[in-house]
Amino acid sequence: MKNRMKNIFIAASCFAAVTCFTACDDWTEVENVKINTPGVEELNPEQYAKYLQNLVEYKNSDHKVVYAWFDNSEKVPFSRGQHISDAPDSLDVISMMYPGELAEFERTDMETVRAKGTKVVYTISFDKIQKEYTDKVKEGTESGTFDAYLSAELTKQIGYADDFDGIIAGYKGTSPVYMSAEQKAEAKKYQDAFFGAISTWRSSNTAKLLTFQGYPENLIGQTLLSDCKHIILATDNVADDAQLSVVARLAMIASDVPTDRFVVAVSTVSLDSSDKATGFYGSDRALSEAAYWTTEPSDDYTRAGLAIYNVQNDYYNAGNSYQYVKEAINIMNPAPKK
Repeated sequence: MKNRMKNIFIAASCFAAVTCFTACDDWTEVENVKINTPGVEELNPEQYAKYLQNLVEYKNSDHKVVYAWFDNSEKVPFSRGQHISDAPDSLDVISMMYPGELAEFERTDMETVRAKGTKVVYTISFDKIQKEYTDKVKEGTESGTFDAYLSAELTKQIGYADDFDGIIAGYKGTSPVYMSAEQKAEAKKYQDAFFGAISTWRSSNTAKLLTFQGYPENLIGQTLLSDCKHIILATDNVADDAQLSVVARLAMIASDVPTDRFVVAVSTVSLDSSDKATGFYGSDRALSEAAYWTTEPSDDYTRAGLAIYNVQNDYYNAGNSYQYVKEAINIMNPAPKK
C-alpha cells in the first residue's frame, strides 16, 4: 500500500499544480460561465489513468476507511464546492444527503468519483423517519399510523437504491435496558420492520455496500450487523476523543456486535464563524483529533476509520480546498516519506 500511496501523493501534487489556479475562482465566479480549460486527464491521459489505477488499488487495500456525508441540496450549483467530484480523491464512500431527484450534473459527478474507486451511497435513517412522522402528526398533516408511514417511507427511500452503490442504515433508538416488556416489544416491532425491509433489499443486492450507523447496543434481536461492511458509531456529539473509546465500549455491551469494523463519526467546522462548538473538541478541530484516535491501538475492537459529516464545508478554505479533510486522511493513511 505504501507504494500506491506514494504514487497517489506524487500524482495528486502534480494535478493540484494544474488546478490550483481555478480553485479560488469559485468565490467570485458563477458556475455557468464556460471556460474551456483542459483537465489533467486531457493534458496527460496516461499519467491520469495510472493515477486512477493506484487510487482503486489503494481503496481495495487494507487502510483506514473514510466515509463522508455531502449536502447535495443545491441542484443548480454555483461553486465547485457543490460538486462531489471536487471532494478529496481518497474518500472511500460519499453519502448523498438528498438522494431523490438527482440532477444531471450529479449523475456525471457520481461517475467521475466511481472511476476513482469511490462508492456513492445514501442514508436511510429510522430516527429521521420517526421524527418526521411525529412532527407531521403535531402539525395535523398526518393522521395515519406510524406503521403505515414507516412502510411507505421505506418503500420510497429504498427505491432510490438503483442509482447508488449502497445504503447506510441508520438507527439510534433508545436503550432497551430500562424498557418495560411492552416498550421493548414495540421497539422490536419497528426494528423488525425497518431492518426487515433493508434485509430484503440486501438479499437482492449482495454486491452493493451496506453499512450500519447509530447505536448497535440499542438493537433487539437483529442480525443485520454481520452483513454490514462497517459500523459507524454515533459519536458526532461527543466532547473529546476520550469519549470515542467510551462509545465504542458501550457498543460492545450487546451480544453479537462485530467489533472488527468500528468507524467513528465527526463533523467538519461550521461555515457559521460564530459557531465555536460544531466540529471542535474544546479548542481543537475534532476531525484531526478523531483521525489520530483511529491510529491508536485497541485490544478488543478495530478502529477501522472515520466518517465525516458536512464534508463540503471544508472545501471553503482560502488557498487549500478540503484542507482539514485531507489532513485527517493523511494522519490515518500517511504517504511514505521520500
